[in-house]
Amino acid sequence: MKRVLITAGPVYGRLDANKLVGNRSRGIWALQLADTLAMQGYLDGGDIFWVTLLVSDTFPKERISDYISRVAQPYVTVVRHTGFDDYREKCHQLAQENDYAVMASAVVNWIPKTPFPGKMPTHGYTVGDEISIPFYLAPRVIEEMKAHNPNLTIIGCKMLAGATDEDLIEAAYGVLLKSRCNVVVANDLSRGLRRKLLVYPDRSVHVYEDDWQRFEAALVALLNDKFWSTKLSQDPMEDSVALAHARRLFDQIVDKNRSRFIHPMEGDSRVFGSLAVPVGETAWLVSPREKGGIFTSADAVLVNGISVSDRTVMVQGKTKATLNAPLLVRMSAQYGHRAVLHLHEDHPMGITVPYGPPGTDRDNSRDIPGPRINIEGHGFVAAINDKCG
Repeated sequence: MKRVLITAGPVYGRLDANKLVGNRSRGIWALQLADTLAMQGYLDGGDIFWVTLLVSDTFPKERISDYISRVAQPYVTVVRHTGFDDYREKCHQLAQENDYAVMASAVVNWIPKTPFPGKMPTHGYTVGDEISIPFYLAPRVIEEMKAHNPNLTIIGCKMLAGATDEDLIEAAYGVLLKSRCNVVVANDLSRGLRRKLLVYPDRSVHVYEDDWQRFEAALVALLNDKFWSTKLSQDPMEDSVALAHARRLFDQIVDKNRSRFIHPMEGDSRVFGSLAVPVGETAWLVSPREKGGIFTSADAVLVNGISVSDRTVMVQGKTKATLNAPLLVRMSAQYGHRAVLHLHEDHPMGITVPYGPPGTDRDNSRDIPGPRINIEGHGFVAAINDKCG
């Protein structure tokens, strides 16, 4: 049984008892996703999603009934909020009660600081008079969700108007980093809401142009993902000739490709990519989960084995291995225990395979059709010769 919170439609601030300040939003794709998830178990016997749909008290009932089918309705609970403060409080509570959160509401960011009691007066004013109303920048609720449930899987959203794709991706990735989302849906108002981008933590970007079916399938796949875990041993690595050789080779490959690991970004640079070098026949020296631009074999961990059946990586070291570790290890074992390099660029001789978020079963347990594969939107994974980088 899986529980998912989906927020939809506008989240308003109150100007007075009657006047509201908000964004334009119909919440259509969020309603369609709610229907699809609620229908999943009914249709194919898979995991059943219990959906909590959080909308405003002004959200039309007819719109919900138009998009949530009759057979899905028993699996959907509609909760209504009365503006930003109530929305924020309900999100905090629902984060604790759900496994997933699709934060699709169009949340107003500038809110009247002190709503007028009753109705804003017009007596004493003449036509054309101006009134100054202070607004404040509201907290970003999506950034608070993990504080209430660290294990929450989050789908976030980011909309701009008149931006380039590069600016839109940067803005979406900023939301992802601050909110620790699993993906961010990004679109630009001026280019039509039927064009959507999915931006992932590995900065993989997938564009869906008037293609609801594939867009929704990608979100459903993410909500159905199963993740690998790490069994960590902090025992120190024992020195050996094989380990010393692996360290030298690891550093040679990294040094040769260091500039390809580093990706300049607005205000910062990030390090993407990974490496696995065999240590004998049963272990691998693997790049760590978190690494800086000057990482070396001294930062690497030792992977003693993997278990595909229970999605476990056995690691010896002070930190976890890269999320790609099982895939790298499997390719190395499959192609002669060679070193395996992953970079965020396509290989000219790579076989293209579907995208799967790093760390998931879709990625780590995938079929490996050759010693060089290009993962859609993510880059290549390739077994390389000892003298190659």
